[in-house]
Amino acid sequence: MVDNERQRLLDEYAAKSRAYSDAVERLRRPTNDVEAFIRALAETGAAHRACERSRIQFDNHLAQLSV
Repeated sequence: MVDNERQRLLDEYAAKSRAYSDAVERLRRPTNDVEAFIRALAETGAAHRACERSRIQFDNHLAQLSV
């Protein structure tokens, strides 16, 4: 059961990390469209927060195991 939870959290963290990486790559693309840049920046921020939440959940899970 613990291994399943750990694997689920790792899979979630990996998926959120890839989404963040993809958002950063979209942000790096040059564009003259200011609104598109602002949308890409917002998407990157949201993806970063989701990635952080996922990492914190995984850290909390590991902390519970070591208690």
